[in-house]
Parts: sequence; C-alpha cells; structure tokens
Amino acid sequence: MNLLEELREENPWFETGISSIIGTRSYQQDFAYLHTDRQTMTALVCDGMGGLEGGERASRTAAELFAADLNKEGVGANIPGFLQREARRMDQAVSALKSGAGKPLKAGTTMVCVYCRKNELHWASVGDSRIYLIRGGQIVSLTRDHNYRLMLKEQRASGQITQAFYESEEKTPQAEALTSFLGMNGIRILDINADQNGRMQQPRMLQPGDIVMLCSDGVYKSLSDSQIHGMVRDNDLDLEIAADRLTAMALRYGARGQDNTTVILLRYREKQEED
Repeated sequence: MNLLEELREENPWFETGISSIIGTRSYQQDFAYLHTDRQTMTALVCDGMGGLEGGERASRTAAELFAADLNKEGVGANIPGFLQREARRMDQAVSALKSGAGKPLKAGTTMVCVYCRKNELHWASVGDSRIYLIRGGQIVSLTRDHNYRLMLKEQRASGQITQAFYESEEKTPQAEALTSFLGMNGIRILDINADQNGRMQQPRMLQPGDIVMLCSDGVYKSLSDSQIHGMVRDNDLDLEIAADRLTAMALRYGARGQDNTTVILLRYREKQEED
C-alpha cells in the first residue's frame, strides 16, 4: 500500500478506515494520505497514470507535496483557497517530472481530497476518483467525473450537440477518457465544494453517523453504489474492516481484471470528550 499517515493526535470527531490493493495489475499507482490532529482531519487519494514508473511517481509526488505544504504552511482561514492553490502546485510538480533519460515523464494523476474541521467538510477533485457521502440509507457522489462523458453532457445542455450524437458517443469507451488531471501543466477542471453542475458551494455540514468515502475508480467501476452502500453499512462497526471488505469485493467482482483500488472511510461522530 502506498500510504502516508500522519496521525499526530487522536481526533475526537472522526473514526477512520483505509484499504488499498494492487488488484491484478503488476504495479501500484494509487497513493493515499491521511493526516489527523485534535481539530482537523485531512484525507487524499491519488490515482496515477503513466505506466510502471510514471503513474506511481505522479501520485506520490502530488500526495507528498500536499502533505509537505499542509505541515509547513497550514490551511489558514481560506480553506477553498488553500485547496485550489495546492491543486495547481501539484499539477505543476507532476508536469515537471522527468524520466531517467531526462525527458518529460508525461505522467498524470487524479486527486480527491477532503479537509474536515469539526463538522465542516471541504473537498476538492480533479479527474475521476470520487468522494461519496453515506448518510443513513442513502449514498451520493459529491464529485463529478472529469471525462469526455461530462463534456458531452455540458455540450448537450448548451445545445452544441444533439441528443442523438450524445447517445452515440456516450456509449463508446472514449466516454471515460479523462479531460482533466494533475500533470497537464494547466488543470482544465477543478471542482472545490461544487455541485453536480460545477458551481461553488459552501462546505457540507456533517451529521453524526455520516460516512465520507474517498476512492479511486477501481471501486465504482467494479461495484454499484448500492453494493458500496450495503458493504459499508454491513460492516460499519469497524471502518477498517469495512474498507478491507470493499476492496476485496471489488477484486472479486472486477469484470476485466481489477485495477489498483484504494478506499478511505471517515465517520463523523459526536465529540467524545471536552477540549
């Protein structure tokens, strides 16, 4: 597992669970980061692209830069501003990576991140990794997949393409091709606390019992939302077990070989003790 954990202090507001598998791939390109202190919880998942060397270096570079900046500078009062700045710094760092021969590495990575201060949930997304909110009997994806399918939806909504063209293109494998990721040397789409139309919103206010899930695409391309919800709820007494069983279930049901698969689960709870 490519994981950087900085568990500095026990956070009385959150429980956590993490699991990552290599799947049927020959190398691991996912990288996860978790940071806790008494007041905040930060989690990040990056899913690298670019082969044996490139993808792993891209995801590691992005995650380690984010962690270093969080520790050095802190977030400050403007949390969305920090997340936006960090996404662009990570993009520049990944774009600048070189191969052993000194040539541009041409690698990239997706990124989803959450920053929680007590019950405030701030998040950022580039690419097609996802953030889910599980509340009671419901599961909803907070993020959009930044791919050709999203571009088609926007073009259809604005009248640039016909419904027939949308339906023909949406069914092709090309529909899942990423249109935004870190490593493009200029992020095309960056969602921060956005709705499903990309409009900026206030942070989500979590309720006791809410579970936030960050994951790479190896999860939702193998499991339906109802399967994800059922597995988490059936095992939510222990989020480590729930995360492990999610990745095991994804490995079992992956239809055409299982991609690298990473899950971070965060459960918000009533504060357990006074400061």
